[in-house]
Amino acid sequence: MPEKTNHKSIFLIIIWILSAVYVFTFVDRGWIPHDDGSLAQMAERVLGGELPHRDFDEIYTGGLSFLYAVAFKILGLKLISIRIVFFLFFLAFVPALYSIALRFASPLIAGAVTLLGVVWSVPNYFAGLPSWYNLFFATFGTLALIRHIETDQFKWLFIAGLCGGLSFLAKVSGVYYMVAVFLFLTYREQVLSNRGARDSKLVFSSFILKGFIYLAFLGAVFALIHSRLGAMEIFHFLTPAVAISGLLLWLEYKEGEGSLPGRLSRLSKLLIPFCLGVVIPIALFLIPYVLSNSVSDFYRGVFVSPQSRFQYAIFDFPPFITVIASLPYALILSAGFTPSRKPVLDAAIIVMILALALNSARNFYVYQVIWQSARSLPVIAVLTGCLLLARSFQSELISPTKRQMLLLLLIMTGLVSFVQFPFPAPIYFCYIAPLVALTLLAIVSLDRNAPRLFHLGTLAFYFLFALLWTNTGYILEHDPDLLYRIALGQSYTEYRPRSVLDLGRAGIRVPDDDRELYTRIVSVARTHPGSGYIYAAPDCPEIYFLSGLRNPTRNIFDFLSDAPVEPTNLTALLQMRGVELVVINGHPIHSGKLDARVVAVLQERFPHSVSLDRFTLRWRE
Repeated sequence: MPEKTNHKSIFLIIIWILSAVYVFTFVDRGWIPHDDGSLAQMAERVLGGELPHRDFDEIYTGGLSFLYAVAFKILGLKLISIRIVFFLFFLAFVPALYSIALRFASPLIAGAVTLLGVVWSVPNYFAGLPSWYNLFFATFGTLALIRHIETDQFKWLFIAGLCGGLSFLAKVSGVYYMVAVFLFLTYREQVLSNRGARDSKLVFSSFILKGFIYLAFLGAVFALIHSRLGAMEIFHFLTPAVAISGLLLWLEYKEGEGSLPGRLSRLSKLLIPFCLGVVIPIALFLIPYVLSNSVSDFYRGVFVSPQSRFQYAIFDFPPFITVIASLPYALILSAGFTPSRKPVLDAAIIVMILALALNSARNFYVYQVIWQSARSLPVIAVLTGCLLLARSFQSELISPTKRQMLLLLLIMTGLVSFVQFPFPAPIYFCYIAPLVALTLLAIVSLDRNAPRLFHLGTLAFYFLFALLWTNTGYILEHDPDLLYRIALGQSYTEYRPRSVLDLGRAGIRVPDDDRELYTRIVSVARTHPGSGYIYAAPDCPEIYFLSGLRNPTRNIFDFLSDAPVEPTNLTALLQMRGVELVVINGHPIHSGKLDARVVAVLQERFPHSVSLDRFTLRWRE
């Protein structure tokens, strides 16, 4: 046993070092100005004593703004400080990913799956956005729940709850993780109740209660997505939810035992430590809001104002026909195939086909087929896993412990995938890709009929595709007409940011054009500092941060504001704050352009101007 444990530890160290060294090269690579700028400006405002939602329109829940404010305090007011903190969280994520994979495979295969999860995640967009933290905490929480399954210790439920609370503080979509845990615990309660049951009769009261729970869950899913209910939304969100609910109810019908009072007692014993873990970090975070009588501001900022994102921050799935690209692997995963009498020849043919596809991935159509074949894997994994569990629920081929682990991964993958709604841009698949890899590993390892050599080749194929064709590109590329165009998941464009943006507050590598543009903007801004305030809109958080000049408004992104900008009110605000320079963004990505009346007022009050790319800078003297 010590030698086996040492063997696992050696592999972990190797995988951890490889991941750290590889991803470190991405820490300062590239940016999307408004993303880095918004994270930095919110953190700087917190560092200056402001409270998210109360004093400014925080984009997310607010926890990361406090975390990054601490990073600024320790590491300095630079964009790179945020990325260093993000990198540290990534370093903790790697062993958690490996530890889960190790439950289903040898150290070598577990390490390979871990590396697959790495290349499909943060290297594709190394920015400290909250959706990455949702992934990290979902992975940490999944590992904690696995430890609970293995040990029956309630402390792991508490830790899983802490992960849920912290994930919510990063972004409200952390709620999907919490719902996933709740659904899993309804099955975990069933397993524990079966252990102590004195009879094997179905208790219909428990069955009906579970039916109401799962029906309510499906109703909540439908209520969430009904405003954008298309074929792909049904496929990616509603179908996995129905499969998970159906499986849970079917397992309850087949295996549910014990009296209703006893089962409710067990469920409450599971939920209490988890809920306690969720509540503690959230309660601590809310203390300054309670003390300043601004809890209503927090509620409005977290649960009400974000509804406006459904209008401005919307992206469409690709056409439903693209699902066809994933069908070959789906059929093999769900049904398997009979090994050929010439496996070496078959393997050689498959390798040649995959190698040809990889070599041709620069071609738009080849790239699309490969990407879309991966994009549907979360749904395929959930459906296939549910089918496997339904087939083997009375079989001894899969141990009860492994069944619970597989079900946990299925639910977690299916629910965390909701982070893609209502903005399923290609990068949002990367926020769940490592969980998908773990789920597929679990399915293949527990299905004794699975062609493991084929699945290993598929793993290598997707690993090389990410390494060669997604990690070396970027999520956006410059477009003369649209400012930016989605690149990741659409087609390959090599991305090599060579210029260091060093304005005292950056320290990251960006394209040459961006370095020249923002250097000139900041230079002009610093020659007209006024009283320390400037006005930059719409959606220019990076200009405030890079210039070191303050924002006189509550806005981070203008479309999140509760009220439109009125020229009279804006004029009074700018005069009160002593603003001498304004920056007008002519092509904002999210918000609409400034009202013509506002532009006219700014032109009159600030007569001198210069145009720099999409920005117009205006000053008084």
